[in-house]
Order: sequence, then C-alpha cells, then structure tokens
Amino acid sequence: MVAVAAALVSAKTLPFCFGLVLASFIAAALTRGRLGDAVSRPDSVVWYLAAFLGYAVVSSAWALVPSAALVTTVYGGLIGAAAVLMLHLIGREDRPNLLHMGEGLWMGFGAGLLYLAIELASGQGIKIFLYNLAELQPGDLAPPQYFTWSDGKIVAIVREDLTRSMAPVTIFLWPAAAAIMGVVPRRCAAVLSIALVLSAAAVILGAWHETSKGAFLVGLAVFLAARLAPSVIGRGASVFWILACLGVLPGVLLAHRLALHEAPWIQYSAQQRIIIWNDTAEQVLKSPLFGVGARTTYFLGPSMERNLARSTGNEQLPKLSTHAHSVFLQTWFELGLAGATLLTLFGLALVQSIMALATTVRPYALATFASATVMAASSYGMWQYWYLAMFGLCAVVLGVSARLLEDRTRASASPHNDG
Repeated sequence: MVAVAAALVSAKTLPFCFGLVLASFIAAALTRGRLGDAVSRPDSVVWYLAAFLGYAVVSSAWALVPSAALVTTVYGGLIGAAAVLMLHLIGREDRPNLLHMGEGLWMGFGAGLLYLAIELASGQGIKIFLYNLAELQPGDLAPPQYFTWSDGKIVAIVREDLTRSMAPVTIFLWPAAAAIMGVVPRRCAAVLSIALVLSAAAVILGAWHETSKGAFLVGLAVFLAARLAPSVIGRGASVFWILACLGVLPGVLLAHRLALHEAPWIQYSAQQRIIIWNDTAEQVLKSPLFGVGARTTYFLGPSMERNLARSTGNEQLPKLSTHAHSVFLQTWFELGLAGATLLTLFGLALVQSIMALATTVRPYALATFASATVMAASSYGMWQYWYLAMFGLCAVVLGVSARLLEDRTRASASPHNDG
C-alpha cells in the first residue's frame, strides 16, 4: 500500500519503493523459514529476460563509458532477479496474506490517485503548500524552470511536473482493478473496479503526458476486447510486440521519409519526436548488429543533438540528451540486432505465460502488457532507475492480483462452494 501510493505521488521514489517491497518479502520469508520458496526452476520468461539483461551487462565492455554502463545494467539485472524472486514467493503465499497484499494494492493505488486528482484540480496546491512549509528556496528544486517564485515562496508549478507520475498510474491500474475483483465482495467488486478505472481515466486524460493517454486507451481497448476474444487478442499482442521490437527501426525511418514531422495534423511534440527517432535510427545503421553499448545514448545524446541542430539550422530542437524516447529504438541503438532479438523473445514468452493464466485474469494481464508496451515505445529512457523499478514493481503487483483472481475463480468453480 505504501509503495504503490508513494510511486503515484512521486515516481522518483520507485527505486526506494521497490526496495521496500523486496525487503518486506525477504524478511517475511526468513522469519517463517520459507526463503527456499523463492527458488524455482526458471521458465522461458526468466531465461530470455536473463539473456537480454546479461547481454546488456556484457555490452558495457564496448560502451562509451563502461563503468557507468556496468553499474546501470547490473542494477537492471538486480531488479529483474528481485522481481522473479518475489513472484516465486507470491506463487506459494498463503491466501490470508495475499488478501492483505491485494487490499493494500488497490487502496494504495486509490490513495495515490486521489492525491493526483487533487493536485491536478488545485494547480498542485498540496505540493506548493508543503514546499513552502519546508521553506525551500530557489535552487533547491529541479528543474528550476518548473517553479515560479515570489518573495521567496513558490506561487506556481507547471503541470509538466506531474507527468512522470502518470506512467505508474497507467501500468499499475489494471493490476489494481484485478485486485479489487479478487478481494472485494462480489456484490460490489465490479462497481468499485469500474469506478477506479474511470477515476484513473480522468486523471490520466487530464494530465500533460500524451504517451500515458495513448497507453491507457490502448490498455482499455485490449481489456475490453480480451473479455470477448482472449485468444485473438493474445495473438495480436505477440504481433504487436514483434512489430515494436523489430519494426521500430524501418518504421521511424519511413515516417521521416514520408515527412510526417512536417504534417500539420500531427501534434508538434510528436513531430519533434519523429525527428529525434530518425536521427537515432540513422545512428543505429552505423553499428546495427551489436550496438554501441548500454547507456551510451546518455553520453552521445548531447553530441547527436548538436549535430542535428546544425544540420537542420534549428537550435530549438528538443534534447536527445539521455535517451531516444523509445525503449525499442534505444535497444537497437545500444544493443543492436542481438539485443532487439532477445527482447523480442522475452516479450513473446511473456505473452505465452499470460495466455496460460485463468480466463478471468487474462484481460487484466493483457491490458497491463499493452499499456506497458506503449509506454516503452514512446516515453522515457530504458536505463533510468525509477523506470526499471516501475516495471519490476508492476510485475510483482500483477502477480499478486493474478493469484487472488485465479484463487477466487477456482473457489467459484468448486462444487463445495456455497456462493
């Protein structure tokens, strides 16, 4: 409950939140002598994830700054290993404890959502009050251009300051909704779950983050369609993932050749992103097989930006800086075809694992997968610490809600169930 609520209040707390949840799982397992439950035979999802992250670690050897790449990729590997450990523990957890986890999940999500709704409606009045109460001064907060000061007090914060929080809202939504269906009495579970989705829709669509809006709408469409034809949507998810991983390179090159960055019907920020993607894709062609090494974009970005500005005569282009605004394109650039292939195999194995879940769980899991894919396709850098922790925590909370919903489904189907 604390971790999910804190993640929505400030996405930058996600590394700490993930660590808090991990420490709780390990402490609980140790005190009950059940840490061995965390060890299980790896499935294809784990093997492909390990292969992808392991290759990223190896790529540090030819990265522009090997030490920085090694630290970041090892962190990513630890996040993946910790998520797998917790999922194994969840798989063998007692139902009473799972019920408490599920309650904490949806209640924490609801509390964080309420905070964001108040902040959006009040122009971030809570944050302004707390910052002024702490007597913060200009220079204490970053980025400085987000804050307006008067007489040593903050009087306004731009709405872009809340955009990062929209990412965890979008991908934690479906696990939270599934948790409601798994723990709340049946007579009111559906109503409460729908209310949660509608509330999240109001917050996401009212915020200033276009990728989250797209991810929510895609997730909602997948959820509704998966309730009618889960097998068809499962196959569609696999195709979608293949296109995202392997089709991103020719796709962005084609978009630029078609001059979509000049199309008046495309949003200005999207036009700029097409330019960024094209420039990154052209860099990929210089080292397409194995890439330039993990996290190299962080250091090459400023140079690429300056070259792009000179070539176009536009000094106001958005910064490429630390990432390519697409996990899939960044994978091509830094890890090449080898990394893109491993990422493809991981996603396909993940979809296959989702399709093995109970029919009642699949729509929530597929919606989470779809939302996360869209978020990764056009958003933040793949090696940002909070971003990696967000996906790791998402896997854990989905594991909790999936267990709860599957258990309730089996109980309903039992001949001894009295309703």
